Amino acid sequence: MIEQPTVQPPMATTLETMPTADSAATLFQASLVRQCSNGIAVPNPQNNPGLVRDCAALLAARDALAGTAPLNWSADRDISSWWGIALGLHPVPIKRVDWLNLGAVDLTGTIPPELGALTELRNLDLSDNQLSGPIPAELGKLSRLMFLYLGANRLAGPIPSELANLTNLQWLDLSDNRLTGAIPPDLRALTNLDLLDLSGNQLTGGIPAWIGDFTEVKWLNLSDNQLVGKIPRELGALTSLEWLSLRRNRLSGQIPPELSALSKLVTLDLSLNNLIGQIPPELRALTKLAVLDLSINQLTGEVPRWLGELVRLKWLSLSINQLTGRIPHELGALVELTNLDLGGNELTDEIPPELRMLVSLEELELWGNELRGNIPAWQSELTNLRELDLSLNQLSGEIPRELGMLAGLEILDLGNNRLTGEIPPELGRLLYLKELDLSGNHLSGGIPRELGMLTNLAILDLGDNGLMGRIPPEIGQLVYLKELDLSENQLSGEVPSDLKFLPNLESVDLWGNELTGSVGGSLAP
Repeated sequence: MIEQPTVQPPMATTLETMPTADSAATLFQASLVRQCSNGIAVPNPQNNPGLVRDCAALLAARDALAGTAPLNWSADRDISSWWGIALGLHPVPIKRVDWLNLGAVDLTGTIPPELGALTELRNLDLSDNQLSGPIPAELGKLSRLMFLYLGANRLAGPIPSELANLTNLQWLDLSDNRLTGAIPPDLRALTNLDLLDLSGNQLTGGIPAWIGDFTEVKWLNLSDNQLVGKIPRELGALTSLEWLSLRRNRLSGQIPPELSALSKLVTLDLSLNNLIGQIPPELRALTKLAVLDLSINQLTGEVPRWLGELVRLKWLSLSINQLTGRIPHELGALVELTNLDLGGNELTDEIPPELRMLVSLEELELWGNELRGNIPAWQSELTNLRELDLSLNQLSGEIPRELGMLAGLEILDLGNNRLTGEIPPELGRLLYLKELDLSGNHLSGGIPRELGMLTNLAILDLGDNGLMGRIPPEIGQLVYLKELDLSENQLSGEVPSDLKFLPNLESVDLWGNELTGSVGGSLAP
């Protein structure tokens, strides 16, 4: 009898010879190493195997990183001419990839884990692109990294705890992404940080008290997240800090007086939270402050007089709180101030004359209080003003003609007060004016034809007054006008036909007058 030969099943043969995923990756990596050893991408490859490995890692990462963007990374080109690549000597004469800078080059892919193989990398900048997906844990292998910029992308998921291995890191910027979860506790190991920016994400949980261990940090930005709880008093230990922003979170409790120890602080922004209590008097020690923004909280008490001691202030915003009392005359000492916003509080009495000393002011916002008295004529001395908003108060008297001397003014809002008299024709000199709101007062007389000289005007609101006479035809010269409100007055006559031809006009309200004619179409009065 002839024995039949033993035949292995075809499937068994296929499975035995099929490469595994790991072996396929190894083969691919070996192929890239061979390409990078061609003497073109890496000159003298036999003397620089580390740069060959860097070359292979970058080629492996190229397509995933670039997405639809072009990258000239190729084995047929010297690696020193690859976009975004800089080489350093580690040590002389051995070259390695030291710097990868592809910020703002329209990358649309993901961050490949292969970048974790660039073991001599000191600077990684992929900011201001359209990268998506997670931050790979493999970046935690870049133990020599000093600067990591991944901000302004579309990265999602948690911050990988492996980044705690980057103990040489000085700058960590993950801002303006879609990162979620809590700030990883392992990051407390990054004690060499000069800058930590996690702003503009969706981070939750509290601000960790251990951030107070970052004694070298100069810039701390956790703004625009969903952080809750109190501001840790441990932040007062950050004695090197120059810039602190916790704005637009859900923080509660009082402002910790321990922040007064931050003697180098130039910017303090705690706005758009749920902070309560009074402004701590201890903060008067922050004599280097240029920016103080505590707006949109629930702070109570009076505006502190000692703020006048912070003579380096350029920006002071305490708006939309529950502050009471008078505007302290001591604020007149802040001669470098360019922005003063006390709007949306419960401040009373008159506008103090000492504010005339603020000759650098560009924005003065005192809207939404209970201020009374006249609008001071001395405000015309604030010749750098671009915005003056005194609306929603109880101011009375006439509009000072001197306001026409504020040649650079772009926004003038005196609406919803108790102003009387006529509209000064001198306002027609404000040639840069874009918004003029005098509504909700007791103004009388006619609409000055000089307002037709305000050729940059986009919003004109004179509604709810006692204005009489005709609408001046010169209003038809305001070619940038988008919104026109003359409602609830005593205007008469025919609507000027030129209003029909204003190219940017979107909204017109002429109701409550004795006018004839129309503006046409959906804009009819």
